[in-house]
Amino acid sequence: MKSFVIADSRKCIGCGACEVACASANSKLPIPEAARLRAPFKPRLNLIFTPEVTMPIQCRQCEDAPCAKACPAEGIVFLDGVVHIRKENCIGCKMCILACPVGAVNILPIDTNLRDSEEGTGLPEFYAQKCELCNDRAEGPACVNICPAEAFTLIDETSLTKTVKLKREKILRSMTT
Repeated sequence: MKSFVIADSRKCIGCGACEVACASANSKLPIPEAARLRAPFKPRLNLIFTPEVTMPIQCRQCEDAPCAKACPAEGIVFLDGVVHIRKENCIGCKMCILACPVGAVNILPIDTNLRDSEEGTGLPEFYAQKCELCNDRAEGPACVNICPAEAFTLIDETSLTKTVKLKREKILRSMTT
Protein backbone atom coordinates (compact mmCIF):
# COMPACT_ATOMS: atom_id res chain seq x y z
CA MET A 1 0.00 0.00 0.00
CA LYS A 2 1.18 3.49 -0.85
CA SER A 3 1.16 6.19 1.81
CA PHE A 4 -1.01 9.26 1.38
CA VAL A 5 -1.92 12.42 3.27
CA ILE A 6 -5.45 13.24 4.32
CA ALA A 7 -6.83 16.31 6.04
CA ASP A 8 -9.64 16.46 8.58
CA SER A 9 -12.10 19.18 7.52
CA ARG A 10 -13.33 19.43 11.13
CA LYS A 11 -9.88 20.60 12.20
CA CYS A 12 -8.87 22.73 9.19
CA ILE A 13 -8.97 26.46 10.01
CA GLY A 14 -8.26 27.61 6.45
CA CYS A 15 -5.09 29.51 7.37
CA GLY A 16 -3.23 28.52 4.20
CA ALA A 17 -0.05 27.48 6.03
CA CYS A 18 -0.20 24.14 4.21
CA GLU A 19 -0.17 25.85 0.81
CA VAL A 20 2.78 28.05 1.75
CA ALA A 21 4.73 25.12 3.22
CA CYS A 22 3.98 22.99 0.15
CA ALA A 23 4.98 25.69 -2.31
CA SER A 24 8.15 26.41 -0.34
CA ALA A 25 9.11 22.74 0.01
CA ASN A 26 8.71 22.19 -3.70
CA SER A 27 10.36 25.40 -4.89
CA LYS A 28 13.68 24.57 -3.22
CA LEU A 29 13.87 28.25 -2.19
CA PRO A 30 13.44 29.62 1.32
CA ILE A 31 10.23 31.65 1.60
CA PRO A 32 12.00 35.06 1.94
CA GLU A 33 14.12 34.31 -1.15
CA ALA A 34 11.10 33.14 -3.14
CA ALA A 35 9.25 36.33 -2.18
CA ARG A 36 12.22 38.53 -3.10
CA LEU A 37 12.50 36.86 -6.51
CA ARG A 38 8.73 36.93 -6.99
CA ALA A 39 8.89 33.18 -7.66
CA PRO A 40 5.57 31.69 -8.80
CA PHE A 41 3.46 30.32 -5.95
CA LYS A 42 2.86 26.67 -6.85
CA PRO A 43 1.44 24.58 -4.00
CA ARG A 44 0.73 20.94 -4.86
CA LEU A 45 -2.45 20.92 -2.83
CA ASN A 46 -5.56 23.02 -3.21
CA LEU A 47 -7.22 24.68 -0.22
CA ILE A 48 -10.93 24.77 -1.01
CA PHE A 49 -13.32 27.11 0.78
CA THR A 50 -17.10 26.67 0.83
CA PRO A 51 -19.64 28.15 3.25
CA GLU A 52 -19.89 24.76 4.97
CA VAL A 53 -16.30 23.53 5.04
CA THR A 54 -12.68 24.37 4.36
CA MET A 55 -10.51 21.51 3.20
CA PRO A 56 -7.16 20.95 1.55
CA ILE A 57 -7.45 18.61 -1.44
CA GLN A 58 -4.41 16.66 -2.53
CA CYS A 59 -3.37 13.47 -4.26
CA ARG A 60 -4.53 10.29 -2.51
CA GLN A 61 -1.84 8.21 -4.22
CA CYS A 62 -4.50 5.89 -5.68
CA GLU A 63 -3.45 2.26 -5.95
CA ASP A 64 -4.71 2.11 -9.53
CA ALA A 65 -3.65 5.72 -10.35
CA PRO A 66 -6.29 6.70 -12.91
CA CYS A 67 -4.18 9.74 -13.80
CA ALA A 68 -1.26 7.51 -14.80
CA LYS A 69 -3.53 5.23 -16.81
CA ALA A 70 -4.97 8.23 -18.68
CA CYS A 71 -1.58 9.75 -19.50
CA PRO A 72 -0.66 9.03 -23.13
CA ALA A 73 2.99 10.05 -22.68
CA GLU A 74 4.09 8.08 -19.59
CA GLY A 75 4.25 11.39 -17.77
CA ILE A 76 2.81 9.88 -14.57
CA VAL A 77 4.56 6.86 -13.11
CA PHE A 78 5.12 5.01 -9.84
CA LEU A 79 8.51 5.97 -8.36
CA ASP A 80 9.59 4.76 -4.92
CA GLY A 81 5.99 3.96 -3.99
CA VAL A 82 4.71 7.40 -5.00
CA VAL A 83 2.59 8.42 -7.98
CA HIS A 84 5.07 10.82 -9.58
CA ILE A 85 4.82 13.25 -12.49
CA ARG A 86 7.68 13.23 -14.96
CA LYS A 87 7.54 16.86 -16.01
CA GLU A 88 9.89 16.14 -18.92
CA ASN A 89 7.39 13.65 -20.39
CA CYS A 90 4.25 15.72 -19.79
CA ILE A 91 2.68 16.96 -23.01
CA GLY A 92 0.11 19.17 -21.27
CA CYS A 93 -2.89 17.24 -22.63
CA LYS A 94 -4.84 17.53 -19.35
CA MET A 95 -6.13 13.93 -19.46
CA CYS A 96 -4.84 13.43 -15.89
CA ILE A 97 -7.14 16.22 -14.65
CA LEU A 98 -10.14 14.48 -16.17
CA ALA A 99 -9.12 11.11 -14.74
CA CYS A 100 -8.32 12.21 -11.17
CA PRO A 101 -11.26 11.26 -8.92
CA VAL A 102 -10.44 13.90 -6.27
CA GLY A 103 -9.38 16.85 -8.42
CA ALA A 104 -5.82 16.80 -7.12
CA VAL A 105 -3.94 17.47 -10.36
CA ASN A 106 -3.05 21.04 -11.30
CA ILE A 107 -2.03 22.27 -14.72
CA LEU A 108 0.56 25.03 -14.61
CA PRO A 109 2.21 27.11 -17.29
CA ILE A 110 5.75 26.16 -18.27
CA ASP A 111 8.30 28.69 -17.03
CA THR A 112 8.36 31.30 -19.79
CA ASN A 113 12.15 31.60 -19.55
CA LEU A 114 12.49 27.90 -20.40
CA ARG A 115 9.92 28.06 -23.19
CA ASP A 116 11.46 31.20 -24.72
CA SER A 117 15.00 29.80 -24.57
CA GLU A 118 13.96 26.61 -26.36
CA GLU A 119 11.66 28.14 -28.97
CA GLY A 120 10.55 25.77 -31.64
CA THR A 121 11.30 22.58 -29.67
CA GLY A 122 7.62 21.66 -29.43
CA LEU A 123 7.45 22.10 -25.65
CA PRO A 124 3.89 22.23 -24.34
CA GLU A 125 2.69 25.44 -22.77
CA PHE A 126 1.46 23.63 -19.66
CA TYR A 127 2.46 20.72 -17.43
CA ALA A 128 0.78 18.65 -14.73
CA GLN A 129 1.64 18.92 -11.05
CA LYS A 130 0.30 17.17 -7.94
CA CYS A 131 1.30 16.16 -4.43
CA GLU A 132 4.18 13.71 -4.36
CA LEU A 133 4.30 13.47 -0.56
CA CYS A 134 7.43 15.64 -0.39
CA ASN A 135 9.22 12.33 -1.01
CA ASP A 136 12.57 14.11 -1.17
CA ARG A 137 12.16 15.62 2.34
CA ALA A 138 13.50 13.58 5.25
CA GLU A 139 10.95 15.28 7.53
CA GLY A 140 8.06 14.04 5.40
CA PRO A 141 5.23 16.07 3.89
CA ALA A 142 5.55 19.78 4.65
CA CYS A 143 1.78 20.21 5.09
CA VAL A 144 1.71 17.63 7.90
CA ASN A 145 4.65 19.30 9.67
CA ILE A 146 3.37 22.88 9.45
CA CYS A 147 -0.38 22.70 10.11
CA PRO A 148 -1.13 24.61 13.34
CA ALA A 149 -4.48 22.81 13.70
CA GLU A 150 -2.93 19.36 13.20
CA ALA A 151 -5.52 18.71 10.49
CA PHE A 152 -3.19 16.56 8.35
CA THR A 153 -2.33 12.92 8.85
CA LEU A 154 0.16 10.85 6.90
CA ILE A 155 -1.55 7.53 6.38
CA ASP A 156 0.70 4.52 5.94
CA GLU A 157 -0.03 0.81 6.19
CA THR A 158 0.48 0.72 9.96
CA SER A 159 -1.81 3.68 10.71
CA LEU A 160 -4.45 2.40 8.30
CA THR A 161 -4.47 -1.04 9.94
CA LYS A 162 -4.75 0.58 13.38
CA THR A 163 -7.64 2.83 12.26
CA VAL A 164 -9.55 -0.08 10.75
CA LYS A 165 -9.03 -2.16 13.91
CA LEU A 166 -10.32 0.68 16.12
CA LYS A 167 -13.40 1.14 13.90
CA ARG A 168 -14.16 -2.57 14.02
CA GLU A 169 -13.83 -2.62 17.80
CA LYS A 170 -16.13 0.41 18.09
CA ILE A 171 -18.77 -1.31 15.93
CA LEU A 172 -18.46 -4.50 17.96
CA ARG A 173 -18.91 -2.58 21.23
CA SER A 174 -21.98 -0.77 19.87
CA MET A 175 -23.53 -4.10 18.87
CA THR A 176 -23.00 -5.69 22.27
CA THR A 177 -24.43 -2.88 24.39
